[in-house]
Amino acid sequence: MPDDPVPAAPGSRDVAGTPGGRSDPEPTTVPVWIGSRRVDRTRTVPLTGCDGRLVAHVAQAGRLMQHEMVERARQVAPLLSSVEESAWFAHFHRAAEIVARWLADGRLTDPARRLSRATGLPETRVLRGIAAVVGHLRRIEQIMAAQAPNGDLAAYRTGDCGAPWRWLPTGRTCMVRVPANFPTIMIEWLQVLAARRPVLVNTSDRDPFTAGIFVAALYEAGLPDGAVSLVHGDASTWVRLADQVVWPGEHAPPQHDPARLKTYHFGRSKVVLGDEDPGAEVWTRLARLAFQGSGRLCTNMSALAVTGDPVRAARRLAEAFARYPARPLTEPAARVPAFPDRTEFEALVRMVEREVAGGAVDVTAEVTGQPLRIELDGVPYLRPTVLLTTADSPLFRTELPFPFTAVAPVERSRLGQACAHSLIVSVVGEDAEVVAALAAEPTITKVFSGALFDRGYQPEDPQEGYLADFLFQKKALLPVPEARVDKEQLCRRIPSAR
Repeated sequence: MPDDPVPAAPGSRDVAGTPGGRSDPEPTTVPVWIGSRRVDRTRTVPLTGCDGRLVAHVAQAGRLMQHEMVERARQVAPLLSSVEESAWFAHFHRAAEIVARWLADGRLTDPARRLSRATGLPETRVLRGIAAVVGHLRRIEQIMAAQAPNGDLAAYRTGDCGAPWRWLPTGRTCMVRVPANFPTIMIEWLQVLAARRPVLVNTSDRDPFTAGIFVAALYEAGLPDGAVSLVHGDASTWVRLADQVVWPGEHAPPQHDPARLKTYHFGRSKVVLGDEDPGAEVWTRLARLAFQGSGRLCTNMSALAVTGDPVRAARRLAEAFARYPARPLTEPAARVPAFPDRTEFEALVRMVEREVAGGAVDVTAEVTGQPLRIELDGVPYLRPTVLLTTADSPLFRTELPFPFTAVAPVERSRLGQACAHSLIVSVVGEDAEVVAALAAEPTITKVFSGALFDRGYQPEDPQEGYLADFLFQKKALLPVPEARVDKEQLCRRIPSAR
């Protein structure tokens, strides 16, 4: 149990807003967490929103604070491996119900509003994203069983796999950097924690809010002190001291030992469409696939490879996109994100305009007559866009942070090459030959087809492998010792990464 009292919810004034979720016009301070202890009386940095106004002051953790967090994590590691399964996973279930209650009684309304302004995500999408993480926590056993040897959850605690080898932790501490693309990304560090690894959560500059909601709920649910700590922005001391680091995207810290680093969620997911028009229902599903998470998920359809008529396909997709126009972030029907960073916004505009100048066709402009740039109440948006281009275009191989799909003609024999280096490639319809060719391409992580072509992200599925494959290692022990491996003793002996 935490040694400091935990406030009732992150809707209290010291996190984001007044009790009950009523809007607080005054900027608030977002705390760091040293284990179960909130700290906001420290150096802060301002966080501004899409409208240029101050959203919050974000607490920072200096080198000494980060040292303390790492030491707490190392000390609590043996305890996490000693809690029986039902008691361990009960922490996650209770946390899920706590956050669900906060959602229901409106205590997350103000944090969601601040997060929306800071990231450009519509408010309703933010709340749905948080609710989706609640759903993941409610079935955390299934998610973790999918990654365990023989599906046995006890293996995370005992290392016993029913075979002449053991499954043992690769370290005592794990730092997880969390991007600001969408709240559902929280499941990454929650899986690390569920694997009984103390986790050092490092938020991005744009979303210091969501992780704190779940940290608060977990400690209220009885999580042992030190099992999670939370730092916003710079965490260079953690990068140096953590036994393992999980980092989003391709630009991981170069100073970290690659053997102790796992990168995740690169994106660049694509769809393959055959010769026939699939019909209105499929075009609606494809548009939803592009708009999930406001177009900021790694599973969004960023490109459409067409073996049939690409012009017809691009137009049908643009017509489906047109049903979701840009709206103010506060509107319940809003699905298009805004841009808090004007530099990024202008760079994206230049990228699309350069492609059009080189011969690509902005099909959405032809269908809707809308400009690429949209401004609502002083907030910049990019109009959801379908671009007809070629498979050699850099935009066919790029994931953009808004609903955007590059459509290109591709010969059947070149589909594997054209879709290489993708997270997901979805095949519309049933085409066993195409599915087999895509599955044989080693740089494609997942292939979906048939009724499941728009499956998207499910934590039970391997995604760049399983996190457990990184957090644990198989060790042969022959002959098998009669006594079970003492994981508490083992955890104490695992050397630091320093």
